[in-house]
Amino acid sequence: MKILVTGATGFIGTNFILQMHDRYEIIALVRKSSNIDKIKDYCKICYYEDFAMLKENLQEEQIDGVLHLATLYLKHHRPEDLKDLIDSNILFGVKLLEILYLIGFSGWFINIGTFWQFYQNLSNNPLNLYAATKTAFLNIANYYTQIAKYKFVTILLNDTYGLNDWRPKIINLWKKSLETKEAIRMSNGEQIIDMLYIDDIINAFEKCINNFENKKNTNNAIYALHSKERITLKQLSNIFEECAQEKLNIIWGALPYSNRENFIPFEGGEKLPNWEQKISLREGFLKIINKTKMILPC
Repeated sequence: MKILVTGATGFIGTNFILQMHDRYEIIALVRKSSNIDKIKDYCKICYYEDFAMLKENLQEEQIDGVLHLATLYLKHHRPEDLKDLIDSNILFGVKLLEILYLIGFSGWFINIGTFWQFYQNLSNNPLNLYAATKTAFLNIANYYTQIAKYKFVTILLNDTYGLNDWRPKIINLWKKSLETKEAIRMSNGEQIIDMLYIDDIINAFEKCINNFENKKNTNNAIYALHSKERITLKQLSNIFEECAQEKLNIIWGALPYSNRENFIPFEGGEKLPNWEQKISLREGFLKIINKTKMILPC
């Protein structure tokens, strides 16, 4: 099976390629400026130059499916970010959908969305402009699902973590703090966290692909990947400390909550057929802690 992956140099895309390169023939669609060092030995690199060239390349490649991970994530935007947000999260994806329609592509398309599109568990209620652009793309995709031959589904993600993660996410900040002993200023930690280890995310993609092959996916469905362990940020830190067998130097309440703090992650969405979380928070934390420090299991 030949799969086109956008956002291939990001955290999720990189891990997908490293884990799945021996199972699928993967083509990574990247910009000329992208750092491909982590993936170049495990996939074919296709540089995005313009609409016409991409259309020609996809006609030649005869792909079976698309995993659309490309996104520009900004929790808080500035006026100068508007063009990049729209170009990355709407225009690029729409160009891809249009090309696939024009070449008569009849495979599958997996779009990655975010729980933040459903702030306070309300439909069409994006938390921020980033989430609003993701919803805008999804609304445009609804048109293509009616006129095109390909099958389209969206998988909604919330927080993710795991190995090969260079993002300044909370788990990486905690892990770094264990090494440096630096204090971490945080809010009161009452937010509910819905977090999945990267291997469970990749397993969900694989299940979704298999469901297309077995005709178990509903066209235009929105699947949400929920963790079995929904706990507060403060409770999450307690589990991390137990696994690390060290106390984190966290100053709780040192930072205020943001104006649109997301206290309750999205609770809706269809369940992805044949998928469930396999890696608990404790198991996931031990995987990343033991990467740099030998400790006894908690």
